[in-house]
Amino acid sequence: MSLSPQEIARLVGLGLPVLYVDTCTVLDVVRDITRESVTTSDVNAGLALLAMAEGGSELTVLMAEQVSLEIAGNVASVEQEAQAALQKFLAQAERIHDVVRAYGAQGPLQVRHLDGHVSRARPVLDRWVQVAKVVPHNDGVASRALRRVNEPRTPARRGKESMKDCVIVETYIEAASQLRAAGMTAPMVFASSNTKEYFAPNTRHLQEDIAVDLAEVGIEYAPNWGAARHSLAR
Repeated sequence: MSLSPQEIARLVGLGLPVLYVDTCTVLDVVRDITRESVTTSDVNAGLALLAMAEGGSELTVLMAEQVSLEIAGNVASVEQEAQAALQKFLAQAERIHDVVRAYGAQGPLQVRHLDGHVSRARPVLDRWVQVAKVVPHNDGVASRALRRVNEPRTPARRGKESMKDCVIVETYIEAASQLRAAGMTAPMVFASSNTKEYFAPNTRHLQEDIAVDLAEVGIEYAPNWGAARHSLAR
């Protein structure tokens, strides 16, 4: 059992919407800001969800044990990559600035305030980790995850090591099943920006198998913070 009977009763008693977070979604908080997929609206949606969870009366965040382990093991390298990308952008901006000045443009280059972004974003990631309730996996989850890999069922694919992703999915399916069985009726959303693992090829739709699995326990899928906030507000 992923959640204890006491924790199940507590969460059902709260009756709050539940957000299940994936590793990539949380690491996106500190990931390379120069990616075109990073938008102000999505960042603001994530910050709003975090504030809701921290308030304690609007949202419950559950984090699979596997997610917490992956965040701890990967956050340093993600931060380093993000810092390197930002420095590259700043250097490029300075080069462009020097070129346009050579052609007669006037005015200072005002981008240095962007430096330090990664160090400002890291505390936000830490807040997500702190506010989340960790859901431990167990032998049953591991067994079902292995079966998902062998079949294979999304997010598993033939020729790809997908065990960790499947452990996360099975942890959340079990937790949701326990909560629904105990009477939870509030919205539940699984947020994962790793859409290449969950969407059917060349579409913005879930693979049919994972769509069925999530629907059976009343979980909606969200590819970003904005979609998660929209679904949780229903």
